[in-house]
Amino acid sequence: MSSLSRNSRIDNIKGVLIFLVVFGHLIELHIAGAHVLHSVWLFIYSFHMPMFALVSGMFSKASLDEKQSNQLVKNVVIPLVVFEIFYEGLELLLKGNLSVYSGLFAPYWMLWYLLSLLSWRLLLPMFSRLQFPVMIALGVSLVASYSESTGYFLSISRTLSFFPFFLLGWKMGPGFFDGGKKRLAFVSVPVVAIAITASFLLRSDFDYRWLYGSYSLNRLGMANVTGTAYQIAQYLVSLTVGMACLHLLSLRNWGLAQIGQRSMYVFLWHGLALIVLQQTGMLNEIFKLDHALALVIAVIASAIIVWLASHPWCEAMTQKLLLKPMSWLFIKAQGVSMPTPPKTMDVKVSTLEP
Repeated sequence: MSSLSRNSRIDNIKGVLIFLVVFGHLIELHIAGAHVLHSVWLFIYSFHMPMFALVSGMFSKASLDEKQSNQLVKNVVIPLVVFEIFYEGLELLLKGNLSVYSGLFAPYWMLWYLLSLLSWRLLLPMFSRLQFPVMIALGVSLVASYSESTGYFLSISRTLSFFPFFLLGWKMGPGFFDGGKKRLAFVSVPVVAIAITASFLLRSDFDYRWLYGSYSLNRLGMANVTGTAYQIAQYLVSLTVGMACLHLLSLRNWGLAQIGQRSMYVFLWHGLALIVLQQTGMLNEIFKLDHALALVIAVIASAIIVWLASHPWCEAMTQKLLLKPMSWLFIKAQGVSMPTPPKTMDVKVSTLEP
């Protein structure tokens, strides 16, 4: 791994994280009554989105000049708008009405992350001027969790919940995992092993809604000091388990750098793949099988989705048919004499960072 560049190291990590996103969503609706699937899902959700926020923060800048603003529009705003229209249109076509998210004034399903990422990036210049930005963001998140005005609306709750991880990633910087020390594996391996074991030992009635970051303490039935203590414990668990996993992933080349570089396309398109599997009944058939066999098939299906969505042809198709046609609507041309938009105006979306 030492021969890999800094970005290759992180791209390998993102390749694993985006696979976990797809796999977690694929099994999510079928974990009830399936102890193995439920336990694996709990382990994944204990750290994967906090770590995605952290990695996104590692490559974010505290400035918001013209160049950074253009990048933010191209990498986040345009994909968010285009795929919001795409998925809501698909819902209308399949079910005759818009999704439940539209009624909540929330981004469609997994697209919450793009709106949150936009919010984090806009907040970063201000929080970078504060003395203790991570702790302040954590305090804001804990206080806001008592309010019923957050929740799914405009992804406010998740934006606040995962913002401390984004800021922590920004403080760490992109070189944090350079020269990963193998000797630290004697700490990371037991941490991950304990986390996996704990996921299997948790009571079956454990309220998994804590892991979403989208529910207030009132809705969780614990709007008190104990609820806040639970939240702090969850932050500590997510950070400890997540950093242990990322450290182990940084120690070797997993051959997933190409997938990590195109993680945005996997993120944007895996929802369509899962909708197809659900609508055709294939997903239900998979989880009628023995739980162990269903787990294996789910892993294979997730790997296929990731491979297809991260293929260069998928990137080219997405750019040509969806993203670039919308760029003229969002990005101001720098000159009127040019017959075509300059090269710098191409909508380049290769990662989950602005």
